[in-house]
Amino acid sequence: MNLNPISVSQLTYLDSGQFIVRLLTDYSESGLNPVTDPDFKALHDSLIAQSPIYNAALMQIRAKAETEELIVLDRARDRKITTLKRANSVFEFSEETVEITAYREINIVLRTYSDIGSSNYEAESLGVDNLIAALRKPSHFPFVQTLLLEGHVTNLEVANTKFKDKFNERSTEIIETEVYDAKALRKAILETYKDLAEYVFVMAKRKNTPYYIDTLAVVNSGRHYFATIIARQNGGAGGTLPPSV
Repeated sequence: MNLNPISVSQLTYLDSGQFIVRLLTDYSESGLNPVTDPDFKALHDSLIAQSPIYNAALMQIRAKAETEELIVLDRARDRKITTLKRANSVFEFSEETVEITAYREINIVLRTYSDIGSSNYEAESLGVDNLIAALRKPSHFPFVQTLLLEGHVTNLEVANTKFKDKFNERSTEIIETEVYDAKALRKAILETYKDLAEYVFVMAKRKNTPYYIDTLAVVNSGRHYFATIIARQNGGAGGTLPPSV
């Protein structure tokens, strides 16, 4: 009889949340009743209370990561707009009549959409779509070809599509104005888990009754599963990890 080894400090923030959810789910499905042991029930109830709060903190982490990725993608398409404008400006003082004419026509279109880079995300996406459509109109596209701007237009379209895809995939969860301290919440919930796991292990050894033995089996199931994940992430094939609850 033992407590499967796992170093929970090596769990990612997301895996930590899933680790607790796995325990609560497995215990709920086991048919075991926490009321059997008031001390165990107190620890179990504490995990139930902490879990949704910690998961809310994880949602904030995800939302922040998505926001940062959107900023990067938005900056990329802004630069594509700038590159397109600069490529066109090369012909401002051309001595070729065909190029000067093309420059002036394209410049009119670009000036029409000169403010799209300062618009909000959705307005900028639409503005870029409209700019690309305008440049590809039969009345303008020959000028785009004359100045060899097709590649820049395509690059802008690709950058805008990447941004729109990420924007549309972002979490639809509404993050409350309350700011969660994910680090503190993680520490607290894992400390509660440690107390619960150690208590179950001690009681299973001392009492050696079906209730505690079965409860220990539930605890060990999740520990084994996530220890394997940690070992895989560390490049191992499932070796033994230091027993840090």
